[in-house]
Amino acid sequence: MRLLFLCLLPFLLGCAPMYNAPKDSHFKSLVEETITSDNDDESILFVIAFSGGGTRAAAMSWYVLEELKKIHYRFVKNGTVINSNLADQIDYISGISGGSFAATAWCLYPDNMQVFENNFINKNIQKSLVEYMFWPPWNLIRLLSRSYTRTDLAGEYYHHHIFNKKLFRNLPNRPKLLIHSTHLATGEQFLYTQDHFDLLGSDLLSYRLGPACAASSAFPVLLNPITLKSYVVPESLMKEAKYRIAKKNSVEDIDAYYYCFMREFFNDTTNKWHHFSDGGLVDNRGLQIVLDGLSTNGFINKRLHETNKLLRKLIIFNVDAGSFPLDQTCKKQQAPRVLSVVQYAATIPMDRLSGERWKAVKILGEEIWQTTQSSFHTEETSNYKNLEKPYCIEISFRAIENDSLRTACLNLPTSFYLTSEQLNLLKTVVPILVKNEPELSRLIKTVEDDYLYR
Repeated sequence: MRLLFLCLLPFLLGCAPMYNAPKDSHFKSLVEETITSDNDDESILFVIAFSGGGTRAAAMSWYVLEELKKIHYRFVKNGTVINSNLADQIDYISGISGGSFAATAWCLYPDNMQVFENNFINKNIQKSLVEYMFWPPWNLIRLLSRSYTRTDLAGEYYHHHIFNKKLFRNLPNRPKLLIHSTHLATGEQFLYTQDHFDLLGSDLLSYRLGPACAASSAFPVLLNPITLKSYVVPESLMKEAKYRIAKKNSVEDIDAYYYCFMREFFNDTTNKWHHFSDGGLVDNRGLQIVLDGLSTNGFINKRLHETNKLLRKLIIFNVDAGSFPLDQTCKKQQAPRVLSVVQYAATIPMDRLSGERWKAVKILGEEIWQTTQSSFHTEETSNYKNLEKPYCIEISFRAIENDSLRTACLNLPTSFYLTSEQLNLLKTVVPILVKNEPELSRLIKTVEDDYLYR
């Protein structure tokens, strides 16, 4: 009898993870309950992206936010002077892996930043997760289930101890949070947004923030993927004009091919379970969402052409916590072990691709601005004819002038724990990087001039 009880105990305790829910009758009411704010300058669009990199990325991003919060931002709205700060003007906040924790925490605790610093940055999360496996004692029993993994347990820990049991429905409308993960079967970027949850026939707003961040930071081999459930009702795709056109052009147009592939994949009801890992596998700096935003149907391009709101400033801010530890493998005859090879394969090529994406972002920003310099404006460009040259701001360890400080930062570990000495190093360098960033200095100067001469 005792043996039978022990066998049934995992099921009695509910060993299954908390899956996403289908859209239901509560969906509209959930949307209506989201929070809004009026203290934003509608003449700017401010997008900020936090890279991956464990606690290193979370801490660096958080300290950057602290510095941005110190920058006074004053503007006139409806005849009233609004005293704000630069951090509070963020419209979109994107996070990957470690950066997803800072992005999510900013949406929840912008007025009490010490909460996240105490609960995550200053804490040994790795040790806490190990302890959570054993206490409460039923957690270890739950891990015996094939459907409940260490990543599910981590998501539960984040839900209770980092994000205070908050769901996506508890987020404000602004800034809009963009948590990145990677769909393993398709190799595509998957964002925790309602548009992407629509592919699953699912309701994002009732989903927990903790598991979303767990998926974004689930590095392969070390951590299992997070699983989401599909509730899709299959459709006749050929009834959709966009699909028919894409299908016709899919041989010659690679974008059309992948669009059709994704529509067909998610429309297939036999694909009931979808598995997601670290967002850094396809984009470790969150820049693809910016490039997509600048495309024809992207959110940045749509804002540029919004006729009822003139755009004066486009701010694209990238916090790159990428490290580059001194390599030791080439000093030895023995080839690296499997785990090291996985780490190299998943990080170094992506870091190089991220650098190319940042170059592309700056080029597109320049092209947008060049259209404003023309004396002839069409109806399409008249909305942003007074747009200033876009501000492409990057905070990166590469910009540290002091050799020893730069080397120390580039050798910080990718883990969920930094020592107090390592955190103090970041606290030392981040204000210097923010102060010396030329594009940010240009932005601060124009903000001051805007108010003085308006």
